Amino acid sequence: MLRPFAPPRAYLFIRGPASTAPAMAVSDYEALAKNVVRRSLHIQPKENVIVECWNHGLDAAKEIVYQLRAVGARPMLLLEDEETHWRSVEDLPPTKLGQVSASEWAALAKADAYVFFPGPADIARYRKNMEKSQAATSYNSDWYRRAERAGLRGARVLLGYVSRERARSYGFEFDAWRDMILRASSVDFNAIARKGKKLAALLSKDAEVEVSAPNGTRFVCELKGRAAQSDDGIVDAQDVKDGEFMTNVPPGYVIVCPGETSAEGIVRFDRPVPYLGLQVTDVAFQFKDGKATWSAGTNEESIRSQYDRATGAKDRLGWLQIGLNPAASYGFLQDDLVAGAIEIGIGDNSEYGGKNHSNFGFQGRLSNATVRVGKKVVVNKGRLAA
Repeated sequence: MLRPFAPPRAYLFIRGPASTAPAMAVSDYEALAKNVVRRSLHIQPKENVIVECWNHGLDAAKEIVYQLRAVGARPMLLLEDEETHWRSVEDLPPTKLGQVSASEWAALAKADAYVFFPGPADIARYRKNMEKSQAATSYNSDWYRRAERAGLRGARVLLGYVSRERARSYGFEFDAWRDMILRASSVDFNAIARKGKKLAALLSKDAEVEVSAPNGTRFVCELKGRAAQSDDGIVDAQDVKDGEFMTNVPPGYVIVCPGETSAEGIVRFDRPVPYLGLQVTDVAFQFKDGKATWSAGTNEESIRSQYDRATGAKDRLGWLQIGLNPAASYGFLQDDLVAGAIEIGIGDNSEYGGKNHSNFGFQGRLSNATVRVGKKVVVNKGRLAA
């Protein structure tokens, strides 16, 4: 699925601050860090917390460590060095990549919570070294199994995707992107949770969904009573019990898997689709008799080559998602979090409780859609309904 990936591991364990990255004032990260520690994960005194980051996320990670200590927790900071990582990926054979030490597995088993700043910073270099970069993350499914077994509460801090290298690759203005993520990470997660719970309840019923937009989008599908999931930035006991122990900061969205063969119509997405440092433009899905075809403009070949090689239910409706964050804004990787944003995906949806199994997933986003669920309008011209 074309979603954010987890980083490789080859950690340097550090206890003291040491950063060669351009420093921001620590106070710039204080609201984010307090939200993660106190609201997202509800960290308690004497809890053991792993904080993981790359070089470009170290200053924010240090503020997390401080806030953990401020509430009486016991943090451990793990650093992945960017250049050592790339030297390993580019020079070593795949059999020597993706290895996790017994000491790290032991730390994970004893941890109560985990805060993760993703990487690497250089997404174009990842794309250039795709096969070996994937070998370096081959531990990923095992990590999640062990984390769930340990009852971990985790937060993936999306500030980790904000780097100068990625900004150059995508054509984003770095400072504007960083500032948006900080704002969206510092909002009231409880308000997002309330909205998400209400919307998830509606999307969990049997109902027809209609999505329309001024650009010619006319799309319908059927909800089948499957439970919708809400990412609200908060991990509580029920989330851990349900296996939903990782949240994103900033949050939030509600996602549901409609009937995979129920879709009809056309969706013309008005936001470019970011993919490994590229922007795929003018993406459109057309559904007929429950099957999807798709087209795109710039950089279509980067997706088409994957699609042609893919197997399974790659041409079926996968999911419908609605953004919830009032402080997120369009123009960056996180367009899907903007309150009122609509994302529609095709391909594998097994992660969200759907029936599609494929090694392909692809999605697009709408910023000015109107969405009706049954008789109720939940998004009106790109804005969440009250």
